[in-house]
Amino acid sequence: MRFTLPLALSIALLVTMAVASLVAWSVVAPAAELAVHFGLDGTPNRYAPAPFALSVMPAATLVATLIFTVSPRLDRKIEAFPVRYASLWLFVIVMLAAGHGMIVGHALSSG
Repeated sequence: MRFTLPLALSIALLVTMAVASLVAWSVVAPAAELAVHFGLDGTPNRYAPAPFALSVMPAATLVATLIFTVSPRLDRKIEAFPVRYASLWLFVIVMLAAGHGMIVGHALSSG
């Protein structure tokens, strides 16, 4: 079973996240503390250094993409549920991208 659509979307979101991180990095001070965790109301409640904050979600997206790409080769049972697998893959990647969007958005609005 080939999962070309989720893989293509994962790569596209990963590239978009990397570009957003580079843009934010050019705006914020290197020693800045950026919000990395937000409450239900959207207010930041945990901070991290800018290099970590701008790289953690793209790195997690890369790892998740690699895992989702390799998993069907390691476990043939995945082929029995291709729609569920693709849906889970896309959900995870979109949630990581949304979290990264919040981090970058807050960095740009406060930078």
